[in-house]
Amino acid sequence: AMAMTSAALASAAVAIQEESLQVADVYLQKAIVLYQLAQRWRGYYAKYVESGKVYPSVSMYDDLSYAAIWIYIATGDENYLNDAIVFYDQTVSAEGHVNPNPYMFNYENVVPALDLLLYKATKDQFYKKNVQDFVRTWMNTKSRTGDIFYTPKNLAKAYPYGTLQHTANAAFYTMVAAKNVMDSKFMLYACWARNQIGYMLGDAGRSYVTGEQPLTSWFCVLKRSVAD
Repeated sequence: AMAMTSAALASAAVAIQEESLQVADVYLQKAIVLYQLAQRWRGYYAKYVESGKVYPSVSMYDDLSYAAIWIYIATGDENYLNDAIVFYDQTVSAEGHVNPNPYMFNYENVVPALDLLLYKATKDQFYKKNVQDFVRTWMNTKSRTGDIFYTPKNLAKAYPYGTLQHTANAAFYTMVAAKNVMDSKFMLYACWARNQIGYMLGDAGRSYVTGEQPLTSWFCVLKRSVAD
């Protein structure tokens, strides 16, 4: 949890540095402190907080790598880039088996994002291939089984959970990858992402945004999911 908070602060620092360098520096310094704490006190937050029983954590090295790469982007300090690579290798070797589907990019698995960011930082073709595989797997509209499959109305879903968060994250990821990694055909990727988000918003006849339309659900498993 500390490492992901560190990553969030460091990425926010990058995002706002042109508008307010002073605020960005505050974010960055806090990100560095949290990263140092996360390195020192390694473990899974699920063992120590109540919410961990509902959303258990099964990996930590990808979180540490995520924090390190964002701090590297914010500072240019090669030490953080080296840390990010080392932690990436550790999560692949020690934790790769814990995720039921490597094509789910979410709070529990940020390896796909690491592939994208590490490719931008190093130009290593290993990371580029992983990004391309992720995007092409999600965009394989002929798939009816496997890690990513399509419904009769062409919504891409991730096995075994298939919730819209994974599809929405994949759509966002595909847009970023199209701009930074994929070699060509930007509009092809943009159209796919737009169609997936459009499905969620009602293009197929029903919106899945809670409470938006008369036909949509007004009830959620968790109250805070309404704000999502």
